[in-house]
Amino acid sequence: MNIHSITFKTIFFMFSFSLLFMFFISSIAKNVFSNAYMDIEKEKITIISKNITPSLALNMSYNFEDAIEEIANNTLENKNVLLLEIKDKENKQLKTFSKFSFSMEDYILNNEFIESKSLKDPTTQEKIGKLTIVYSNDSYKKYMDDFNRWFVIGLFIFSLAITLLAFLLYRSLKHLIVLDKSLKDFNPQSPKELKLNISGKDEIASISRSANTMIENIIIFLDASKKLNTKILESQMHLKDAQRMAKVGSWDYDVNQNKLILSDEYYRILGIKKNTYITWHDFLNMISKKDYKRVVLALDDAIKKGSKFTLKYTIVLKNLKEIHIQTKGKVRKKQNKSVRVTAISMDVTNEVENKKTIEQLAYFDPLTGLANRTLLKDRITKALQNAKREEEKLALIFLDLDHFKLINDTLGHSVGDDLLVYISHLLKKILRESDTLSRLGGDEFVILLQNIEHQSDAELVAKKILKKLQNKHDIGTHQLYITSSIGLSLFPEHGDNYDELIRNADTAMYEAKNQGRNRYKTYSNDMGSFIDKQLSLEQDLVDAVKSNGQIEVFYQAKIDTYTKQILGAEALVRWRHPTRGLIFPDDFIYMAESTGLMVELGNIITESAIASIKEFNDLGYHGLRVAINLSARQFQDTSLIPFITAMLDKYNIDSSQVEFEITESISMKNMTNTLKILSELKEIGVTIAIDDFGTGHSSLAYLKKFPIDTLKIDKSFVMGITDNEEDKVIAQTIVSMAHSLNMKTVAEGVETKEHVEMLQNMDCNILQGYFYSKPITKDAFIEFLKDYKIDN
Repeated sequence: MNIHSITFKTIFFMFSFSLLFMFFISSIAKNVFSNAYMDIEKEKITIISKNITPSLALNMSYNFEDAIEEIANNTLENKNVLLLEIKDKENKQLKTFSKFSFSMEDYILNNEFIESKSLKDPTTQEKIGKLTIVYSNDSYKKYMDDFNRWFVIGLFIFSLAITLLAFLLYRSLKHLIVLDKSLKDFNPQSPKELKLNISGKDEIASISRSANTMIENIIIFLDASKKLNTKILESQMHLKDAQRMAKVGSWDYDVNQNKLILSDEYYRILGIKKNTYITWHDFLNMISKKDYKRVVLALDDAIKKGSKFTLKYTIVLKNLKEIHIQTKGKVRKKQNKSVRVTAISMDVTNEVENKKTIEQLAYFDPLTGLANRTLLKDRITKALQNAKREEEKLALIFLDLDHFKLINDTLGHSVGDDLLVYISHLLKKILRESDTLSRLGGDEFVILLQNIEHQSDAELVAKKILKKLQNKHDIGTHQLYITSSIGLSLFPEHGDNYDELIRNADTAMYEAKNQGRNRYKTYSNDMGSFIDKQLSLEQDLVDAVKSNGQIEVFYQAKIDTYTKQILGAEALVRWRHPTRGLIFPDDFIYMAESTGLMVELGNIITESAIASIKEFNDLGYHGLRVAINLSARQFQDTSLIPFITAMLDKYNIDSSQVEFEITESISMKNMTNTLKILSELKEIGVTIAIDDFGTGHSSLAYLKKFPIDTLKIDKSFVMGITDNEEDKVIAQTIVSMAHSLNMKTVAEGVETKEHVEMLQNMDCNILQGYFYSKPITKDAFIEFLKDYKIDN
């Protein structure tokens, strides 16, 4: 037990005071009671002596011995009077009267009560003798024995009561010990209920119950606090993350003490190590020079007036990087004249930059940086207002690059983009600063020429552009020859608003393309129906593809270079328009691609070609192989392989009789996807050829991985092999490379006997061209098969 505990102290002091009390009772009270009873006995003796002393003194003065003896004997009749002794004035014993044979000395040794009284002569009052009375102490002894017995019993009862009280007190107070230990051991981090005996009804039990209740409430509170703290921590983390993502920090400036406090996030925004000491002067000096005076004046004014403020400004960091800050704050002035500035600051750099970017995108072409359609329309509208007011002329030049799609398809879009940027720089050099050059999209450029006097001024600019573009241009590692088709429209002759002038310039541009490209045309009224005609033609194509009644496949024979036998043909599509007659692919394939009809048109061509193979077989021309061109859009179609398989099954054609041609540019666009599709085609059993080889930028490493059977030499090289040594070398290189890769070669554009001989010397495998046959209808091709002779 802890000596400092209340229980120990209480029991210790209780026993200590009990022992003191018993000692007091034993040593003092007993004497008090003994002396009190003794005084009573002495009083009795005194009474007896007072009663007999006068008589004895009188009789003694007259020497009446008999009277003296009678008085003595009468006195001895008192059971407690044991002896009477009478002495003379010289203290000599005269007479002794006693009940027993004990002497005075015996009674003295026995502690009997003894009292002496002087006897005086009643007349003279002179001392004539002394009376000694021995009084029995039996009554006193009996009284003290009874007292001692009851005293011991009392002490025992008192001790028992004290012990019982101590026991009860200990039983009650020991719960306080447990409570004390439990409270000391109570861990707020891992709270547990107190295990206290609370079955009693006393105050300690009540305290224990209260302690249990208190601990239970504390546990409930702690659990709730932990959950609340968890939520608060989560909220703080979310808030901190949100502030970090939002780039929001806070700061507080005590004006009186000139003390600045920054939040952790604001340190991060400023790119400064956390808790670095920064003065108000340092803080203001971070503001860019262009904003410094405005911001300082605004802050000073807010501090002076005690008002709110909102500021936007630029801060220059230590690395000289500039960030844009938006600050909202207020000034607090108290009665004690203290002034504090409290504010939150947000890094709005991204928003500012995004706004600039959005504005740039809204009005400028992202590739070339030229004005876009929106800005062009605004410029033209304002220019028209000015031209109408000043009665001036203006012109629009609509420029479109010729065969730009071919450049994208063969050299890739990155080269096409570089070319567009190059053209934009070239055009800027030709134009005046007051002119507006814009790009509408793709390879279409529009030029606004303000304040011109004659139509010839605009035509002169168009001629300069045509001449400048006709030169050789170095785009990256490529040397390109560019031409363009240009259309012109003028205000007020060809329209008085934006839409009319743009539409008419566009119409004139298409007229320039229809007349052979690389030229300009000024709008005239008879061109107005051109766009309508184009739209009508597109609708006619939709009807033709949907009905499949006007789409026809022609065939151009392929001849074995050595045996001169017909090996097969290439399937080439034609559109037999009911009013316009036969339309060639160059004039409608682009429409099919732009209107989303290419896959459907390609399926028509594929089925027609496979059906023709079936017909050739039935006529006895077995083993002919027909090559079918696949467009880029078909190559991306997920239903391509299932459709081809279905057609082969439908017409019961051996897959080896079908060959699919893809352009070199298509095969190089997405190597992984190309390899996947080519592998799936090979699994069907068809053969694969690369068309127009040599005009693109094939990688030999990838070409080796592709399951290619044939390389087709582009006709631009074949037609030049007789008079251009470079074309001859290219053709020979393609043939040699193909043979080294176990591929066959097909030469397109074979038109002369000399072509045939040179290609035979190059060891080219297959020949195709007008020398043998132009593309002809299916029926004509069947007749060609019947009439063809080896010696041709």
